[in-house]
Amino acid sequence: MSRKENHLKDELRRTFTIYALIPTFIIASFIFILAFVYWNTNVLEKNQSKLAFASKLISTTISGHMEKASEIAALSDIDGLRDSKAARTEMYENLYQYINSTGLQTEFYLYDQQMARLISNQTQDPEFVQTAKIADWGIIGQIKKKPTLPTFAFVNSVSNCGLERNLVIGKAILEKGKIAGYIFFVLPKEQFLSMLINPYADFVVKDRYDYAPIYTDGFFCDTLNKMKPEFINADGFFPFADRKYYISKAEILNGDLTVYALTSVGGIVSQLTNSLLMLIGILIILSISIVISVKKQAEQKTKMIDQLVEAFSAVKEGNLDMRLAINTNNEFQIISESYNMMLCSLKELMQTNHEEARATVISEIKQLESQFNPHFLFNTLENIKFMIKLDPTAANKMIVALSNLLRYSINNNCSEVTIQEDMAYTQNYLDIQKYRFGQRLNYILQIPAELNNCIIPKLIIQPIIENAIKYGFRDCQYLRVEIEACIIENQLVISINNNGTEIDEQSLNEIRTMLAANANCSQHSGLYNVKRRIQLMYGDAYGLEIMSSRQDGTTVKIVLPIRKQ
Repeated sequence: MSRKENHLKDELRRTFTIYALIPTFIIASFIFILAFVYWNTNVLEKNQSKLAFASKLISTTISGHMEKASEIAALSDIDGLRDSKAARTEMYENLYQYINSTGLQTEFYLYDQQMARLISNQTQDPEFVQTAKIADWGIIGQIKKKPTLPTFAFVNSVSNCGLERNLVIGKAILEKGKIAGYIFFVLPKEQFLSMLINPYADFVVKDRYDYAPIYTDGFFCDTLNKMKPEFINADGFFPFADRKYYISKAEILNGDLTVYALTSVGGIVSQLTNSLLMLIGILIILSISIVISVKKQAEQKTKMIDQLVEAFSAVKEGNLDMRLAINTNNEFQIISESYNMMLCSLKELMQTNHEEARATVISEIKQLESQFNPHFLFNTLENIKFMIKLDPTAANKMIVALSNLLRYSINNNCSEVTIQEDMAYTQNYLDIQKYRFGQRLNYILQIPAELNNCIIPKLIIQPIIENAIKYGFRDCQYLRVEIEACIIENQLVISINNNGTEIDEQSLNEIRTMLAANANCSQHSGLYNVKRRIQLMYGDAYGLEIMSSRQDGTTVKIVLPIRKQ
């Protein structure tokens, strides 16, 4: 055994000296050279990529709004918008849909020829419109010079004492070749700054007259918001005022704007120097430590390795009672403690296997309960948005119904409720859908009073109704949904029937195959989730049945055990 230990110590010395020390110096030097090259390359590439991103962002944003302004101008009928509430509502919907698609907090204004506001998402006129009522200058004057083309300009913001310049995009609305009105989009400067600010580069956007309406650092501009002359023609590495920058630029929108990306590189040299000194110091300390401690460590580690080998050999032979006692305050002590904990954990894992399986089932049930269709919520909020203007009373009722339904759906205190409780919130869901479809949707609830206190899973009926509305309206103008509950063969059966479009035979077979399987490979996630919850809670004897025909419509039966409160 002593010969083996001495041989191992010699191997450790050779390993530390030949395979650790020398390669460490070589690799460290090579890594530093690569880091130096990569750092410089990375600065240039990031600067160019950020410039491309900023240029595309600004160009796309302005071009998109100019195209939309032209589209709105072509669609607008000033007399119709002035006289028809329906026309204004349609235009509001068009504008809000576009603004929501951009993700920007864009202001929009639509005026007639006398600058009377017809449509806007703001309560007061912007400063440039108020000024235009006195004199035709600024962007109004530009539009009048070229009424057939969309125009953009940066105008002063009243809220910022005229020092900040917001982007205004406008287009004349022409009728019979004459100006009948105007459409404007206003994007605050902060919209661009929030998208441009990043730790790798600063940006300056200037126009043909060297004014900089957008910049992330005021250092590059003077008090008049003009870009400093020193930076205008700079390109590549550029020193200025004890600072060093890498500058790149790109012209956009036919040269109307120029985007500059400026990256500070003054700290690179000092960082590399400090890194080199730190690396040399670490290598010296590491070399001395290795040479001094290799003999002592080799002797200690061989003893601990022998203990580990003996312990793992015992485990290999099936002996789980052997324990290690290594107190070295290093990795070997961690291995020793982990080995001892592993033996204890094997028994504990076997004992807790049943509890973990049950916890997994409960977690899956909670996950299935929490799945709520976002399209329903989106459509409901959209309907509320328009009904607030058209029928505030109905909108208020929809908000109350939606609030009750959401509060009910996110309540994790219980997974089971009475039929009476669940039907109350199911009726909220149906009322919301009825506000949406009006007379095209009707429903009938037939729940005997003696079954009101029967226990069922929460929100078990709502996904079935959701599917009935989604697929029942395909070829059907009027949909009737009937919900009834009864006792059949000592089981609680809840039937949801609709007279809508029947399910074709192929799809019906796919649904039944999916319900009979233990995994869902189809698109009918709602039905599968209901079936999965029922079987996780009550067993495989319960679940769903589905029938569909042209004469009787589609019926889904939920089969549950009879349990009362």
